[in-house]
Amino acid sequence: MFLLQGLAVLAAVLAVRGRTLLPAMREGRTAAVAGGLMSLTAYGLVVWAQTVGDLPTIAALRETSIVIAALIGTLVLRERLGTLRLAASATVLTGIALLEFAY
Repeated sequence: MFLLQGLAVLAAVLAVRGRTLLPAMREGRTAAVAGGLMSLTAYGLVVWAQTVGDLPTIAALRETSIVIAALIGTLVLRERLGTLRLAASATVLTGIALLEFAY
C-alpha cells in the first residue's frame, strides 16, 4: 500500500507538472531518496510496534508526531504558532490522554 501511494502521488504530480517534473526530480533527488527512506522506515517501525505492543499506547505515541511537527515548524522553521495549530495540538494531546487513561 505504501508503494502504491507513492505511485499515485507520482502520477498526480506528473499530471500537474508535465515536462518540468524530470528536471525538478534531478535537482532534489538526494533529499527525495533520503526522505522516502526515512518515511518508509518510520512506517515500518509503526507497523512492527503495533504487532508487538499495546495498540492504544502505540497509537497515542504515533499521534505525538503531529505535536512534534507543530513544534518543529515553530522553533526550527520559524512558522507562526497560531490559534488553529494550538487547538489542533491540544486536541491531539487530549486524545492521547484519553487513550492512555481508558486503557
